[in-house]
Amino acid sequence: MPEQTISKTDFRIYLECPLHFWAVSHAYEPATAPTTMDEFRRQQGQQVEALALEHLKAWTNHAYAHASLLWQQTYIHDLFLARTDALVHDENENCFDLYEIKSGSNVDKEDLYDIAFQAAVCRQTIPLRKLHLVHLNKDYRREGELDMDALFLIEDVSAAVEELLTSIKAEMLNARTVLEQENHTNLEHCRTPNNCPFPDLCHPDLPGHSIYEIPRLHRNRALQLEEMGIRDIHNIPADFMLSEKQSAYVDVVRANRPFIDRDALRQKLSKVRYPLYFLDYETCNPALPLFNGYKPNQHIVFQFSLHILPSPQADVEHHQFLHSELSDPAPAMLEKLSHTIQPQGSIIVWNKGFECSRHHELAEMHPAYAAFLENVNSRVFDLMEIFSQGLYIHPDFHGSTSIKKVLPVLVPELSYDEMEIAKGDEASIAWWQIVNDLVTEEEKTIMIANLLQYCQLDTQAMLKIWDIIKINI
Repeated sequence: MPEQTISKTDFRIYLECPLHFWAVSHAYEPATAPTTMDEFRRQQGQQVEALALEHLKAWTNHAYAHASLLWQQTYIHDLFLARTDALVHDENENCFDLYEIKSGSNVDKEDLYDIAFQAAVCRQTIPLRKLHLVHLNKDYRREGELDMDALFLIEDVSAAVEELLTSIKAEMLNARTVLEQENHTNLEHCRTPNNCPFPDLCHPDLPGHSIYEIPRLHRNRALQLEEMGIRDIHNIPADFMLSEKQSAYVDVVRANRPFIDRDALRQKLSKVRYPLYFLDYETCNPALPLFNGYKPNQHIVFQFSLHILPSPQADVEHHQFLHSELSDPAPAMLEKLSHTIQPQGSIIVWNKGFECSRHHELAEMHPAYAAFLENVNSRVFDLMEIFSQGLYIHPDFHGSTSIKKVLPVLVPELSYDEMEIAKGDEASIAWWQIVNDLVTEEEKTIMIANLLQYCQLDTQAMLKIWDIIKINI
């Protein structure tokens, strides 16, 4: 084996960002460690792989007359290393079929890239015939024990992968060239500095307001600015082509003061009706359906926080729900929610696509609550749209519409920074650990308190932001 190889994972990093790949290959330490969600997804993937192996054993016996199933074989060609999930050796034809296992519910281009990489390497050693993707069936609903035949789909993606092979092979050669480089001066960097694992390499001396925070700035536009030597928003030429929303953000940064479209805000808020219900959910979406009625990767709503403002001058009420047992939270959650939210009034959320999708799913699973959930969806008002539609722009948002970026600017006294649970991913993992008895009883008590505090802050944050918006119009 060569001293240094390029694996499928390495190649995926290269496709995402050549400079990240160079850094990993040259033993640079990333700025951020893997998260608890990364570890959770890894464990979920291992569970799916274990079940898929059992399914493929039965599949092989059914689909082939004389064949053997080979698990996690390693092949090396040049500097490229492929470790297959499963290979079936068709002994009658003396050839191999590849089966790549994924814990997702759809076929995406990254999956095809992975298979193309493996095919390019394996074909240097073995006669590879068909290429398959084994993934979870998005339409399968659990009822009782998991039904392996219904849970997994095995798709022949040979034709789709063959179309990619020429370009993938060319990129593999490019990746090898990057690996062998002694320096990184000519390598393309990422354009997401907030999530960059190697900011000192990709974004040294980044200005306070960089071009990368301009909303929805296309890669080609960013490249144009980079070629002009421009990374600071203040240095963008006045005649540089930007969309209306992008130009509005650039103007706000240059002026260093907020922009509030009061007329548009008044018109938008005129649709809101009291009482106001500020609603937020916490969810967990395991790869394998945990309870009856759920699909693979479907969100389980295990918690809600609800602040209610009956009228502009009334006292605020707070209601909450957290299910901490290993059973479906939906029945108890829906019962409490339907008794708390009355038929009139606006439902205030942050990113309505998420909450409304959960309501659609719950309505399918619990028809008795379908009318209630459909009514709730018809009354949803998305507070985030005020910021995503450019009605309220602040330079200190840095182009983000995340509530975690908006809140400290508009309501400095509230912050997620000191919270033990400060992100949705962390809430999801905490719930999973609680219900699966992966922590002690003492730890459970602390985690439950932290979950309640976190979800309550989400709806309290919306309420406070609402107050600020009302003051400013």
